[in-house]
Amino acid sequence: MKQLLVVMMSFLLSTPLMAKCPKNINYGDIPFEKNSSYFSGKYTQKLKKLVTETQQGDGYLLLEFPVYKGQTDKKLREYDMWLANRRIDRVKHYLTQSAFSQPIVTRILTASDNDTRSVSLHWCTKTVPQTIMASTADKQSNIDSITSPK
Repeated sequence: MKQLLVVMMSFLLSTPLMAKCPKNINYGDIPFEKNSSYFSGKYTQKLKKLVTETQQGDGYLLLEFPVYKGQTDKKLREYDMWLANRRIDRVKHYLTQSAFSQPIVTRILTASDNDTRSVSLHWCTKTVPQTIMASTADKQSNIDSITSPK
């Protein structure tokens, strides 16, 4: 049993964690002006709709912001990352103030081909996570599939 636990832990720690959103509803984008972390008030209706439609849902909100990979100056690249975080934080703050109670996952895409200034809103429905483990105690090398309950 101890060996199995060690194998499981090493697998979990060696695998990068990413938010997977196979079944998503795209609620569009929240655009920002150049060098600004504030979005226009006209986009609050889009966020209010998202809050209303997902409040009773079983899932999470994925906020994505792409950072243009063509920026070669290190200081400007750091500024772009700082600004990307501020923009995501502004959207999260608005949602929190609007009593949005669902989990929020954020992702900054650091290799975008496009120089955009929008936070993308994706509602991701929860799927039952499945982990496959090989049992070291089993001589026949059967694979056990463990599914976590909802």
